[in-house]
Amino acid sequence: MKSIQFIEGKVFNPDGIEINATLHCNMACKSCAHLSPLFRKTNAEPESVRRDLEILSRSYHASYVKIMGGEPLLHQNLVELINAVAASGVADEILLTTNGTLLHKSPEALWDVIDRLELSLYPGRIPDADKIESFKSRADLHNVKLLINYYGNFRFSYSEKINGDNDLVQDVYDTCKMAHLWHSHTVIDGMLFLCPQSVFIPQQAVAGGWNNEVDGLRIIDKPGFAETLYQFLTRRQPLKACHYCLGSVGKLHLHTELRKGEWRPLGEYEDLVSREFLEVCRKDIAADDGCLLSSERYLRE
Repeated sequence: MKSIQFIEGKVFNPDGIEINATLHCNMACKSCAHLSPLFRKTNAEPESVRRDLEILSRSYHASYVKIMGGEPLLHQNLVELINAVAASGVADEILLTTNGTLLHKSPEALWDVIDRLELSLYPGRIPDADKIESFKSRADLHNVKLLINYYGNFRFSYSEKINGDNDLVQDVYDTCKMAHLWHSHTVIDGMLFLCPQSVFIPQQAVAGGWNNEVDGLRIIDKPGFAETLYQFLTRRQPLKACHYCLGSVGKLHLHTELRKGEWRPLGEYEDLVSREFLEVCRKDIAADDGCLLSSERYLRE
């Protein structure tokens, strides 16, 4: 398992830093980890993102920037946003991830500004065979690495009822793939977060919520920031959001879409957590979570 490195005064993420092009989505998947069904239309502003990432790049570098959502193809200026991200120099590659439902409408210019594309496809929303073939052709034409993931299951991602068992909070944090395996660092509104859930849970899942400064780190250009950032990203103490988050060990359920008004999860925290899978992840944090059915890779030779 690759880990966060601190080398010559700079933090290096072997995986990808995440930018949410949008917070809203055209799907309402039960247990969406980004809580997208609860957000109104919200688009990232390209210049603000560029400025934040440019400052961050002086102390931090990632293998790739993951442009996601919500559904990123709902962003009306997505190409401009991606160009702004690339200009920051914070990562080596640009990865776009999408549910694929709008990809056939995307401009050719979009394929020119990305290095990798991940399609996350869900039952009942899978593009037809002709569209899939057209995606492969466009990826080949533009030398874009294409990964198609077919999902059949989700895991519950959070509870609106607090987990009062501090030992369980620590266990969920220690086995969290987002924080410790995938290094899903998220930048939004001038702040860097260890994981996306620590952004969205206080905004939508908890009555009254709390300030971003509680679980996030403000991006600044000052001596010593890189050291502070490294300590933040390798912390052993759970975040406040971890008291509501199920990390990687929510109970497994079939993927389904709900009406947005019916989306909020029901049940106590204890009813949503899988103790069995928690024990599996204690032994191997990289254990298959049971959500992905199959994958197909298309790389230009």
